[in-house]
Amino acid sequence: MNVNQNQRILYAEFKNQIQLPILDITHPLFNASIDEQAYHLNCLKSARSIESLKKMPGFIRNIFVKMSNVDNSYLSGMRTLLYKLGPYLSRGIKLGFRDKWAVKQTSFMGLRIRLRDLCRRQSKILLPQLKQFPERNLCFFNIAGGAATDSINTLILIQESDPDLLKGRKIEINILDIDPYCPHFAKRCIDVLKQPGERFHGLDVTLNTIHYDWTESEALRKMSLERSGWIQLCSSEGGLFEYGSDSDIIENVNHFFTNSPADARITGSFIFDRAHVNPGYLGFTEFIGVHIRYLGLEGLQRILTQTSWVLEEFHEIDTIYILFSLKKA
Repeated sequence: MNVNQNQRILYAEFKNQIQLPILDITHPLFNASIDEQAYHLNCLKSARSIESLKKMPGFIRNIFVKMSNVDNSYLSGMRTLLYKLGPYLSRGIKLGFRDKWAVKQTSFMGLRIRLRDLCRRQSKILLPQLKQFPERNLCFFNIAGGAATDSINTLILIQESDPDLLKGRKIEINILDIDPYCPHFAKRCIDVLKQPGERFHGLDVTLNTIHYDWTESEALRKMSLERSGWIQLCSSEGGLFEYGSDSDIIENVNHFFTNSPADARITGSFIFDRAHVNPGYLGFTEFIGVHIRYLGLEGLQRILTQTSWVLEEFHEIDTIYILFSLKKA
């Protein structure tokens, strides 16, 4: 696939002078990496595929698990970013064999669909608030946010819809994460995007990185209080609701509730419960050793009974991911 002038790719430094593309979900090469019909068909046949994998000799299975790039029972922020970039945007990156193989797999396309759809939902939430309250600043709290691709791309969608809505107000993206590397890359991305001629030039956008363990969530309550009066959105894509315990989720959302404004929202993603999740996905995650949470819609509703949040909207992606937004009761 050729890249013309309208498909220019921006890069930012990750670490050790490694340059990575800035993920832009409006870029033609990102859109070209999503084939929803192919992803749907892959989900349908994945159950048969996992049964074949289980019958492989042990040494071959071990090779496959290593190729799947699982770190400490979860997919690292760096590798999640690579798979979100997809095969075209990541083409110029020097990758090892495992990552070259994995980034081309249709099964990881779901991460790109999940990101795209969540950003669309978040921009849909924020656009009317920004129009109604031009005097209020805008704040994102991104739990286990990694490179903050959902927050950054939500701003990109808002800017494309109505660029005047972001002018003249402070905008903060606060990444709450234990990983120091991906949030640092996110900060570099913002710096590049604020350069003359780029998307965020002239905007007052700040990205803060906060070392954050979601089992100790008091910091979220304090940060929300410090930004009282701001438009506030708390998100966790592929994080808290996919790996956290009931008590972790309850404490985080309750702490955010305490000091956030009445129109605050929580958005994120979680996985179908075991009874309804795509059996191929279930088999694959167990096969490679990912300790993911099969929360399901009923599980989320059960958790919400111990909070003052209610489910506002949800969206299913091929019996694997459920995207959602919460509002105050």
